[in-house]
Amino acid sequence: MPTASRPKLCLDSNVFLAVMLPETTKPSQDDIRGADRLLRSLHKGEVTAITSVMALAEVRWVFDREQKPGFDIARATLENGFAGHLSILQVDTDLAVASAIYRRRYYSKSNPFSYNDGIFLATAVLGGATALVTTDPHLLGVSEVPAYRPGGLPAELRSPRP
Repeated sequence: MPTASRPKLCLDSNVFLAVMLPETTKPSQDDIRGADRLLRSLHKGEVTAITSVMALAEVRWVFDREQKPGFDIARATLENGFAGHLSILQVDTDLAVASAIYRRRYYSKSNPFSYNDGIFLATAVLGGATALVTTDPHLLGVSEVPAYRPGGLPAELRSPRP
């Protein structure tokens, strides 16, 4: 299937964690099912996706924090398990600067938008994503790119376009 006909999504680390370690991040059952469907579609090449290299850091941190085995398998899956349908973008200078701009735009005492939130948003924007998929409430309210929960992803973003 040509890449141009597939949606290009930016996946926050919590999408992967909703499937790998759902008990640790406490997503809703709807988001767990949605993340599972999305990752299956990604594996089949029905969608393409990007994520930040910071997803590996966040996934590693959760495995370590929860003292769970299996990070090496999770890492191998993220790096190689999606047969060229998932690109892991590095944090370069442009992305780092954009993430700081987004943090400044969204951070407040009532919205603790983190540097990592800024990195995922910058990854979506600079990476040309159709949408950002996340369970993070700080990212669900951004205006630069449509943001959806895994359980609320519109059907047209979960499958090939006609």
